[in-house]
Amino acid sequence: MVKKNLTSLELAAMTNELQFLVRGKISQIYHQDKKELLFQIHVPGEGKVFLKVTPGKFIYITEKKNAPLKPSGFCMQLRKYLDGAFIKKIEQRGSERVLVVELEKKEKYSLVLEMFSKGNLILMDEKGKIITVLEWQIWKDRTVKPGEKYIFPEEGVDWRNLDLKGLGKVIRGSGKKSLAIALAMDVRLGGVYAEEVCKVLGLDKEIPPKDVSDDQLELVFDTIKQFLKKIEKPMGCVYEEEIAPFLLMGRELKEERQSYSGALDTLKPAEVVSPQEKKIQWMKGIIKKQEETMDGFKVKIEENAEKGEWIYNHYSRLQKLLELIEEMKKEKSWEEIKKELKKEKKIKQINLKE
Repeated sequence: MVKKNLTSLELAAMTNELQFLVRGKISQIYHQDKKELLFQIHVPGEGKVFLKVTPGKFIYITEKKNAPLKPSGFCMQLRKYLDGAFIKKIEQRGSERVLVVELEKKEKYSLVLEMFSKGNLILMDEKGKIITVLEWQIWKDRTVKPGEKYIFPEEGVDWRNLDLKGLGKVIRGSGKKSLAIALAMDVRLGGVYAEEVCKVLGLDKEIPPKDVSDDQLELVFDTIKQFLKKIEKPMGCVYEEEIAPFLLMGRELKEERQSYSGALDTLKPAEVVSPQEKKIQWMKGIIKKQEETMDGFKVKIEENAEKGEWIYNHYSRLQKLLELIEEMKKEKSWEEIKKELKKEKKIKQINLKE
């Protein structure tokens, strides 16, 4: 398994799954690795639950405790402020890869989990002042260290709350070369779910964003809304190179767990992969892409064969139409010809470009 982190959509799914922790009480905190923490939470009606947090990578419920003997200084600071604190709220900030956990003891605190770039874990007070942080970081527009006011990363496009008009503006205004890349980067669905949209709809993922029709745009919008519906109650779908919160089209399911956390708990983030194994995985990826390309060619061959057969069966009618167009070209422009052809009800579409 080579999954490296959670996408915006996957973090949204996990946020939904973790709502049962609200009203839970933090009873212990462990610092398992340099960037891996474990929160022991007592949840009413559930008992003891372990929440694994790896900033920049993953957050999920785990069954593996693996507590170190000696806590780190950062862990001791978290224990000082959060031991016995109740979880009041868990929410994703817009569609950013940022999770905010609001906590309350005698005072109110916020635990901010940054899932982008190198990742970070920040504890701040009610006024937004940083109490402690896993890793000091200095960005172009903000400084993340104790004593500073925490500034959230600048928010981009929120795919979860885009209306049809907004989605159209983002896609058609994209400078990317294909619909799949525009959906992945500009709409911010991530590569897996951008391609899934195209697969579900049977759309060519290489279509230029500016060429997406109104009908296609509406279908894309509806599919994204379906994804939102699916992640309300996430599944745990384990594939060869992916772990998804719902079933992915055209992929062979390796294993299905009862929850998305259960599926992510099959990961071994600390496992060291040898250079040979990395090369094998890389070669497998190339072979898989080549097979997908071949399958695409086969579909196009079948489609073109059907078109050829249809043209053969209607040759005389098409020949007359072509002759008519040739005559019209002598006196009319292409736009005028298009207007004339639109009067014929049997002609569904006219593409002057091709």
